[in-house]
Amino acid sequence: MSQAIAADDYCSHDHVTVVHGWNGRLFTKMTPRRWLAGLAVIGALTTPLWWAPAKEPARLLRDFPVRQARARNAADSMWFGHLAASQIGYAPAAPKAFTSPRPFSSFTVINQDTGETAWTGGNPTQIASDKLGPVTTVWTGDFTPLATPGQYRVVADNGLSSHPFYVGPGVLDGAVRAVQRVFYFQRAFTGLTAVHAEGPWIHESDEALAPPGVRRGWHDAGDFSIYNMTAVSSLFWLLESYSDFTPQQDDTNIPESANGVPDLLDEARWGLDWLLSVEDGQGGFANTTCLSEYRTYGDNQPETAARYHSGEIGTMATARAVGVLAYASMVYESIDPPYARRLREAASRGWRFLEARPDEHSDGPTCDAYRQNGDRRFGRAVRMFAAAGMLAATGAPRFHESFEAHFDDIFDDPSAYRFNAYACLLYLRAAAGDTNRKASIRARLREHANRVLVDAGASPFAWAGRYFWGSIGAGFERTGAFNVKICLLDPVAEAAHCRQALANLDYMLGRNSYQFVYVSGLPGVVQGRRHAFHHWLATLRATPFLYPGAVAGGPNESPEPEDGSRPRARPTPVWGYWDDPAMPRSAATPIDGRFTDNDSWSTNEIAIGWQAVTLYNLYFGQWAARTGAAQARAR
Repeated sequence: MSQAIAADDYCSHDHVTVVHGWNGRLFTKMTPRRWLAGLAVIGALTTPLWWAPAKEPARLLRDFPVRQARARNAADSMWFGHLAASQIGYAPAAPKAFTSPRPFSSFTVINQDTGETAWTGGNPTQIASDKLGPVTTVWTGDFTPLATPGQYRVVADNGLSSHPFYVGPGVLDGAVRAVQRVFYFQRAFTGLTAVHAEGPWIHESDEALAPPGVRRGWHDAGDFSIYNMTAVSSLFWLLESYSDFTPQQDDTNIPESANGVPDLLDEARWGLDWLLSVEDGQGGFANTTCLSEYRTYGDNQPETAARYHSGEIGTMATARAVGVLAYASMVYESIDPPYARRLREAASRGWRFLEARPDEHSDGPTCDAYRQNGDRRFGRAVRMFAAAGMLAATGAPRFHESFEAHFDDIFDDPSAYRFNAYACLLYLRAAAGDTNRKASIRARLREHANRVLVDAGASPFAWAGRYFWGSIGAGFERTGAFNVKICLLDPVAEAAHCRQALANLDYMLGRNSYQFVYVSGLPGVVQGRRHAFHHWLATLRATPFLYPGAVAGGPNESPEPEDGSRPRARPTPVWGYWDDPAMPRSAATPIDGRFTDNDSWSTNEIAIGWQAVTLYNLYFGQWAARTGAAQARAR
């Protein structure tokens, strides 16, 4: 079938098994005829249509040994090889469900330690889906009543079983710790030490490469630059985590641990200090601390990179900084009053900068990955966010007036690009906020939360995400901003929204078409993330490659055409979404399967933005488990 894998071939359990064992066996005894025949087959199986014209025969022959070794030694995830359920597990009172690609009549839940049947169920629910290629219907089973702590697996009468999982009140504790600690690994302008890395992911300090006066911050993603947009979005969700769930853990083994301050706030301070350091003399804030020059992928050590340079001062970055600095001043007031005052004063200077430029929506061109220059709607949204923060921090009526003057209702999912949703959530924390406006905001949140429920009801995995770049984080933006907020108003009356937030966690943790955990290094995981697009980690080439807790971008309906493989790249081959013989994908790959656990930057990059919102949702799951979670129980 030309060069694209047929959808029914791709999803066939037998086909996947053959592809990933066959590449090595076919060429055990190599003859020229077998070599060329095998080369043609591999090309047909692994090359997307757009790639083929560039792959001249001579290059294919030259690349073949590298591709053969890759196909033999790297393992892909099995498409629906098991029942899809969370590999981490469930709190005793939490909803528990699994998805099967084949019909079944009954299932049992087996205790892994004793081999005894702990629960028997049946009456599966059928769900139609257009996200799974030829699998147009799935069957789901529910075992929510199983509440006895232990390790289990589900076995259905169709011959499929799940990976093992735990039931217990602390099932998410390890995930919370690991996901939060990723911010330590992404710290800029400092060294990472073995004692805190808890593994081989260490480097010397890159402090000398910072522009004069700039300090701290987090590398944004697999690249090294620091961006105002994603730093502020991340800070917002870290502060929301503390405001809603008040975690007190001071023992996650970061350098500031055991100082009497929750480690979550110690980590947030690392990002806040970067914001404070990029303020100029007029109260404006820079949009980035930019590293624009990289060597070849796999040859970029943080401490030997080029020097960073500062981005431009603009109203977009300043408004975002004002909102989050004002919010942070409230959080730190009871912990470090002098620091809280410093945050509030910086926010006030930034506000005056904005007032002097009422019609400006500026965002400079340096490292322009997130640039929104001249966009009036987004400019209003970030000013709305700034006004909400200042109103919450000071109570001054003029900030309510500014909020109303710039008000733009929640028209879409929240994200680092759309700050009006963050602004509305922050306004709800303002004691001086208008009662009617708060009621209107809550009504709008409920509308969006109900849409999430509708979307999840049509999902084969009860997931309410978006199949674009950063899909895992996009799903958590939705449940974090909408369903969790409604759940927290009245966890018993709003149990459906509580359940939905937990269902999105289950998807990330294994209830998906690959039965894959989209987080690295979690204990007990059979099939989970092991790789990432990341300049430093590709250079380090440690074993394990990836530190624990890193959240993947996730399935992407439209992976970038440029996200391809370079088998003979030096110093290390690059295996992207397209043209990886170990992980063949094509235009026929089902949407939920458009992910590769390799160097793919459009499906498998690290990014602090989706790291932070994932942490917020995990803190919710931990809270639901520890409060007995009758609130989150399916009824």
